[in-house]
Amino acid sequence: MKSATRYRSILLLLALLLMTALALGAGAAGEAGNAQTTAEGVKLREKPDTESMMLYELPINTTVEVLGEESGWYRVLYNGVVGYIRQDYLFLESTGTRAAYVLEDGVALRGAPDQTAYVVETLTAGKGVKVKQLLGEWYFTVVDDQCGYVHRSYLTLTKGTAATASLLRVGMQGQDVKKLQEALYKRGFLSKADITALYGSKTRTAVAEFQKAASLSSFDGIAGAETLAAIYDNRNDVKKDNATYNQIKGTVVLMDWFKGGNEWLARYARFTVTDVRTGLSWKVRRFGGWYHADCEPITAADTAIMKRAVGGEWSWNRRAIWVTYNGKSVAASMNGMPHMVSPTKNNNFDGHFCIHLLNSKVHETSRECPRHQAMVQEAYRKGRAS
Repeated sequence: MKSATRYRSILLLLALLLMTALALGAGAAGEAGNAQTTAEGVKLREKPDTESMMLYELPINTTVEVLGEESGWYRVLYNGVVGYIRQDYLFLESTGTRAAYVLEDGVALRGAPDQTAYVVETLTAGKGVKVKQLLGEWYFTVVDDQCGYVHRSYLTLTKGTAATASLLRVGMQGQDVKKLQEALYKRGFLSKADITALYGSKTRTAVAEFQKAASLSSFDGIAGAETLAAIYDNRNDVKKDNATYNQIKGTVVLMDWFKGGNEWLARYARFTVTDVRTGLSWKVRRFGGWYHADCEPITAADTAIMKRAVGGEWSWNRRAIWVTYNGKSVAASMNGMPHMVSPTKNNNFDGHFCIHLLNSKVHETSRECPRHQAMVQEAYRKGRAS
């Protein structure tokens, strides 16, 4: 106990000394200052380009003078030569703090820069930390309300003081997790209600589904470097089949047909219908109706999707649906039978179908249809806003 207490006292004293030195260094250096290389074999290049000529190959802890920065590179002076080093291979003393992430589970935050020093805390992979100083092969590190030393082989430095994590997993939380969830939402693997900034079971399942859909090397639900690169890559179009369903879920509201519904879903409006049970979505146009909306699929392709949603055969059965229009999704019901007037002749839908909102009525009887209203309530339960 006395030994541990002594270690902690030494650690706190070192922390105070380091903070003072950093503050003085930052004030004197301004935007430039000295920096140390954070790895073996760091290359000083003629230009800020990995293909440019190498001027020197520097060992870890080599001190250089930073003159400026350019597109992810520092322009530095070393041994009388001006060249460029990538920012992620330098620890710039005048910045005071660098963000970093733990590379694996079970990493020790120690009370001194020594493998035999007592363990302050055990860290998990992907944990975000703040690095205050590079001392030999150790980083003086702040983790939440603790501080200590982590060997450099267990951390990866990011650019600047706040950057995107290179690994996210269950139990983590924060802006990096929220950014991941937003990207999964846009691709249809998460609902809007699941954007919580906490990496839970739903996020893990969504990540695993994305990994499988993108044919990645692992479907483990852990968002490592490969997964994050694929999710944030706008050049691929990996989406879930029922992407629209997941984007709408958690945002659905009720709207009375006679208290704004008729005006909202105005005649000639073009909107999206999503079938609640299958998750399929297609485009629809309203052309008439007064007690409810008389509608038709816009194209033959929309008709084909609608027919899949109702089971492959047209039917009078009522179905719970979500109607999305002008940024709002509303609980509704429809039948799946083409009937009577058919405004469009080339959409493969010989007639029209009916969409009911809350309290809408049947044209023939001027009364509510209990089956339609039951489906409206089902649609609301399955997708209501939290």
